[in-house]
Amino acid sequence: MTLIALVVGALIGSLLGETPAAEQHEPVASGRTDVVVDTDRASAARHALARAVLRQQEQALRAGRQRAYLRTWDSTLTASQRRAATVYANLQALGAAVHSTRYYEAEIGGLPRQQQRLLGGASWTADVELFWRLPDFDEHDALTTLTYTFVRRGETAYVVDIEPATGARRPVWLLGPLVVRRSERTLVAATTLAQAVRFDRLLREATDDVASVVSDWRGGLVAYVPASVEQFESVLAVTPGAYDGIAAVTTTVDGSPRVDAPEAIAVNPAVFGKLRPVGAQVVITHESTHVATDVVARHVPLWVAEGFADYVGVGSVDVPRSVSAWAVIRDIRRNGLPRGLPSDAAFMSAHGKLEVYYEQAWLAVDLIAKRYGEARLLAFYERAVAAPDQVGTALRAELGTTRAELTGQWRRYLKAIASAA
Repeated sequence: MTLIALVVGALIGSLLGETPAAEQHEPVASGRTDVVVDTDRASAARHALARAVLRQQEQALRAGRQRAYLRTWDSTLTASQRRAATVYANLQALGAAVHSTRYYEAEIGGLPRQQQRLLGGASWTADVELFWRLPDFDEHDALTTLTYTFVRRGETAYVVDIEPATGARRPVWLLGPLVVRRSERTLVAATTLAQAVRFDRLLREATDDVASVVSDWRGGLVAYVPASVEQFESVLAVTPGAYDGIAAVTTTVDGSPRVDAPEAIAVNPAVFGKLRPVGAQVVITHESTHVATDVVARHVPLWVAEGFADYVGVGSVDVPRSVSAWAVIRDIRRNGLPRGLPSDAAFMSAHGKLEVYYEQAWLAVDLIAKRYGEARLLAFYERAVAAPDQVGTALRAELGTTRAELTGQWRRYLKAIASAA
């Protein structure tokens, strides 16, 4: 899986934690919810109660019945009721559809003793697989694995809390209260009104920018704007600090390597907030290009994928070459011309030169457009996306050149840009 990041880093996706192996349990289907049972009677009773409350939640969400959904949550803890109201409001605002769940028993007594005493009932935690999508934007489901905390009162189970399972990505609707802004082709889920308004404008502009180059694109864009770096990291399920300096990432919603998986642009507010308006638009248009050209889960060489995204992104704003290529110009003056096009490894371990590699890739694609025309650039790019391991073939078929010839042309192009600056 190749996930694409912009400005100061490229993302190595972190897949969801594995659920228990299928051979360890016997699935028993009932309605739209699967429940895994074992031979222990108490455990089987817990499973049945959990199955019932999960089914009730799914039905309430599908019918848009807030009171019915809130009744499936425990009423003893104020925090549980707040979480219930927030989750329901977020899912409704997003227009999210929860299609099915699968329950796995995990641990008895999942709450701290103090909370167990407050609840006054037997409690347990369980991992639950949940399939969901945004029907207006996604053709297929995202799969998330969540850890539910249940409490039993008499013959009824209630949900106490929901958190991502260990190693799993936090779905956007578990970030806390969301402000959602949408248009026919864009959706922004932010944690403040100001951010929702800002990114709504950025996405709408990006839609036009991308369509001006990729004219046959008819899809939509989804962006998440978390409140903090910690929330950003939880959406991607990455270790703290792993993506410091990254402004935005285009990724599959659940970390899946499937090419048909739902996609979203995740924004790092700490980095993005430092960008000027022009830089902010370039970033969002760049990331939107990844979505529009369907490269997120494809192993397209990064000089092609990132170079084309910057060709669209940088091309959407009016800035002098001395500004847009300043990192390359500085690097050439210090270290001379690069010997070859940037490798994927260069993007993954940049050692402070990531901006240089992005600009090198952009200028390679920019050279193709200037030398061969944008129509042939698009033909080359589409062929490279369709067959990522045959870029050499795409160069010969669409441009009539080789990688070695292109590299030579590119080095001369860089030299001329550095000399002009």
